[in-house]
Amino acid sequence: MKNHDIYIDWELPGQNPYKPLLTRVIAAALAAEGVVIPCGVDVLLTGDEGIREINREQREVDQVTDVLSFPMLNLTPGTPPDGTGEDERDPETGLCYLGDMVIDLDQAKRQAEDFGHSVQRELAYLAVHSVLHLLGYDHLDEGPQKAQMRQREEAILESLGVTRDRENLALNEPLAPSPAPPAEAEVKRCGMLTLCGRPNVGKSTLLNALVGEKVAIVSNKPQTTRNRICGVLTRGEDQFVFLDTPGLHKAANRLGDYMVGVVRKSVADVDAVVLLVEPIPHIGGPEADLIGQIQAAGLPAVLVINKIDTVEKAQLLEVMAVYSQAHDFAAILPLSARTGEGVEDLLEVLGDFLPQGPALFPPGVVTDQPERQVCAEIVREKLLYCLDKEVPHGTAVEVTKFAERENGIIDLHVTIYCEKDSHKGIIIGKQGAMLKKVSTQAREDIQRFLGTQVYLETWVKVKERWRDNLNLIRSFGFDERD
Repeated sequence: MKNHDIYIDWELPGQNPYKPLLTRVIAAALAAEGVVIPCGVDVLLTGDEGIREINREQREVDQVTDVLSFPMLNLTPGTPPDGTGEDERDPETGLCYLGDMVIDLDQAKRQAEDFGHSVQRELAYLAVHSVLHLLGYDHLDEGPQKAQMRQREEAILESLGVTRDRENLALNEPLAPSPAPPAEAEVKRCGMLTLCGRPNVGKSTLLNALVGEKVAIVSNKPQTTRNRICGVLTRGEDQFVFLDTPGLHKAANRLGDYMVGVVRKSVADVDAVVLLVEPIPHIGGPEADLIGQIQAAGLPAVLVINKIDTVEKAQLLEVMAVYSQAHDFAAILPLSARTGEGVEDLLEVLGDFLPQGPALFPPGVVTDQPERQVCAEIVREKLLYCLDKEVPHGTAVEVTKFAERENGIIDLHVTIYCEKDSHKGIIIGKQGAMLKKVSTQAREDIQRFLGTQVYLETWVKVKERWRDNLNLIRSFGFDERD
């Protein structure tokens, strides 16, 4: 259970008394089905009106039902995900997101009364039933599929000690509380540190590893980052303010010009620079350019050789020797931003560059990005993750509505802009499948970032050659005048 991310949201009055039960039942159902990799499951407990609205919006069925399941993966019953299949593991969190379940508590209580058993038993059954749907089981026919699913439901409930005439009160016991956060110390040192390098060298992955939370989107495609992103780590008496920049590259359009300009402005007026490079014993054009900017600014610089998990250790000595001849770095550190190896060593080195001074950000803040911008970037990350070749690079994302209901649910409307009608068709996909996939994955991450349930609606529009249109570039939030 401790390895899974089981997020249970409650949109009914009062406190949710069923979180321990559902958390334990879902974890047990995953274990019973042989799921050994860490998975993500989102659960919403609602009432009749809530599930009717979701049923109407998602399935075009205007009626109440007891449970709805929205699988993210196309799995085979009895063959649990192992993380090796396509899209089975989020590259940033390492989790396998199975999908969502929505349970109508009003209907569950009515069914428990009709069947003459407890609400606990009914909720446990509905949770197990939904988990099996997320793992590929179905009951559309009256034959073997339904029988197979029913057999697994009864076996799992029996193993939990929950049957029509028996309860397991231990499932209702409170979950172990999270450890209380340590008291915040007064910040006495605070500094700004720029992360720079060529595209796809791992700057955003390193930023997230340093901060300890996802504040920058990540993909295996170059030029993922377009704006300067600020990540904040407050630890003890130190506050690190990291600036993640776009990769330095040869611009091919006005958007590219803007991104290059962001890099040049960021390698100045900071307390130190972190130059990320590949473990290759050769200094390329972008690296030489950045070293020249560092030297011209007279800034202390740390060289980070990233992706050391992809090469033999002996090769790193050659890389260190080449860069040592090019510049007198304050330190040269090999690390893997992906695995976290060496990240703590980097923080210790960077702490020496923090000047005396008060915090720039209050405790608990991890980024200066507005929530709308983070949500837009998460959608763009999923486009990069799900689409191939040039299509995702020609997209921009705009949040047109960000509204909070009285019950805390966020209504989020997002427009995805692309440059060609053919790209629009690819983004939407056959019968809307690709857009649904992107939206589902984005909503999972956005809910975790905001800590609440999100209703996400997405549209796709064409804006031809927007990357060369200065007015459109500015309207999408990329303004060189900032």
